[in-house]
Amino acid sequence: MNSREEEILNQFNSLKPHLNDWGKLVDDILINGVLPDLIKEHQIKILPSYRLKDDKSYLYKALYRKKNYSNPIENIEDKIGTRIIVLKSDDIEIIHQKIINNSNWIAKLTKSIYQEIEEKPNIFNYQSVHIVVCPSENNESFSSELIKSLTCEIQIRTLLQHAFAEVSHDSTYKGPYKNDKDILRRLAKAMALMEATDDYFCNIFNLMSDEKRHYALYLNELISLYKQFNNDFDKSEINHFVTDSIFDLLEKNSVQIPELETFIVKYQDILTKCIHSKNGLLFQQPTIILALYYFINHRTFLRDNWTLNNEVLKTIYRATGTSYEDF
Repeated sequence: MNSREEEILNQFNSLKPHLNDWGKLVDDILINGVLPDLIKEHQIKILPSYRLKDDKSYLYKALYRKKNYSNPIENIEDKIGTRIIVLKSDDIEIIHQKIINNSNWIAKLTKSIYQEIEEKPNIFNYQSVHIVVCPSENNESFSSELIKSLTCEIQIRTLLQHAFAEVSHDSTYKGPYKNDKDILRRLAKAMALMEATDDYFCNIFNLMSDEKRHYALYLNELISLYKQFNNDFDKSEINHFVTDSIFDLLEKNSVQIPELETFIVKYQDILTKCIHSKNGLLFQQPTIILALYYFINHRTFLRDNWTLNNEVLKTIYRATGTSYEDF
């Protein structure tokens, strides 16, 4: 190692304790301040976990690239890196805006998928959104002299983009196969397929989130009816396995919401007695109203077409004070 390399590396090493502190803080802000709603909705597939650039990578970037860094400790902005991996590209822009608008740091966009697509619309390549953050000036944890040097690059990718990057980035675009045209063409085809797949994913999720679609509307109405008995219920508590299983019954024996409204008025005492957490998890789901409707009005149909565990069906019998063996 020559004297210039030692000088640059010593400067980097002296900053590492502060970089570690900033990396931990960035992850904490992301997980607890920026992403909690998305984490709750399972939209974040891999949580951020920062890493420091290793010594050799830092030196090669500082001294051997064509780009001349006058002050590497400030100019190199990915001394720390952390990643947020989402399922679909629609989520990237949401997170991008949350990061940019967070007051805990100074943030700037350094790489945009959309800008790349506009500049090179016919090229399918490695993509992700990069945002660099450093502490805000009122952050008392770091001295004002350090702030410009404490830069962390946040990458936001989809799961598909992440998989592509793992296959291609270090081994191909930065590795020995950089000029292998056959491999590069195959990678471009793979990226094009991934973009098409992401488009399909986004369309599917948009359809699923359309509140005007029949089952989404039906479920919302059912939740409103259920909240007459459990006002604290939150839509995030929906168990889709149970909901889908009971909704399957509607395909064979349709029940309209006005019928359920009439049913609730007529059997309010029974429903009030049944819809209680002590009776089990099934009774903490809005679809219990539909299950009880079938139980009281079409019991044989319910038993013959029940798709959940039979022991779960018996809880409905027990909650209504009915003997399972008598039917």
